[in-house]
Amino acid sequence: MGEGTGQAARASAAPKAAAAAKPTAKPASKAGTKPATGARRRGSGHIGLILTAFVVAAALMLLSGGVRPHRGTPGADAEIAASRARLSEMQQQAPVDLDAEQKRLHKALLAAKNGLLVDDLEAEKQKILSMTDADWNAADIARWFERTAIVGDSIIRQVRLFHLLDAPVFAEGGIHISVKLPLLDQVEAAAPEVIFLCFGMNDVGIFEDRVDRYVDRYSNVIRRLQASLPDAVIYVHAALPVTPERLAEEPKYGYLDLYNREMEKACPALGAYFIDSSFILDARPDLFNVDGRHPREDYYPMWLTYLADLAGLNHD
Repeated sequence: MGEGTGQAARASAAPKAAAAAKPTAKPASKAGTKPATGARRRGSGHIGLILTAFVVAAALMLLSGGVRPHRGTPGADAEIAASRARLSEMQQQAPVDLDAEQKRLHKALLAAKNGLLVDDLEAEKQKILSMTDADWNAADIARWFERTAIVGDSIIRQVRLFHLLDAPVFAEGGIHISVKLPLLDQVEAAAPEVIFLCFGMNDVGIFEDRVDRYVDRYSNVIRRLQASLPDAVIYVHAALPVTPERLAEEPKYGYLDLYNREMEKACPALGAYFIDSSFILDARPDLFNVDGRHPREDYYPMWLTYLADLAGLNHD
């Protein structure tokens, strides 16, 4: 072949060589990812350093005996141990009945003050005698006596008739003191915390000068209530006086003073307390009804306030 033929062959081979060499060059976009790959490697290196530091720190703690709680002084440790022992002892004790404990303390206070929770009895009497309608309201009286029982004859029944109290009143006209009274069954069923016994007016017609019989009957009633209601506080209220006119008509009422004196003497041995509110009618004879025996309505708020003050019923 001639020189022209060789040149033509070389000319045709050149484009093939160029075409064969072109695929070896990488696209510009892939060449631009190299810096990102380097950043990931540097981030991985930082994590590796942190993990290494953690492993080293853990190894050092292990070699030093691990993490231990801070120890206090020997005195503080002993105090903590003693407190734990006391707490364990308290947990093993029976729970305290706070209501029962309060009642126990109240009864102890009553015993120390002979049942009269006022510091100055004469000042208390003057307070009662100076009372007006503005000094009381029915809601207060109902609240004071909601856990009590007032037991007696027609003089006590009037408390209910005048709508001053209802549920706490256990009374019937004409009755006298006796352990067989159906009223006592009702009192025991009500389970009051404080009991006021108010008898005597009708008993003088039965016993007259035999005051010992009256005291024995009264004592038996108190013992019965104490047996059935051992936590109740019992007050014996003095029999109220009558007007001079009524006394002149029925001399038997002259024994009432003797009944009251003997019952007041008997109460301490019986575990009961004696209350006498006759000073109200002595100072205010206008509070007697026309029969000379029963008080008028205005007497009762004064009387109930006096009972509440002495027994601590209104000491909120």
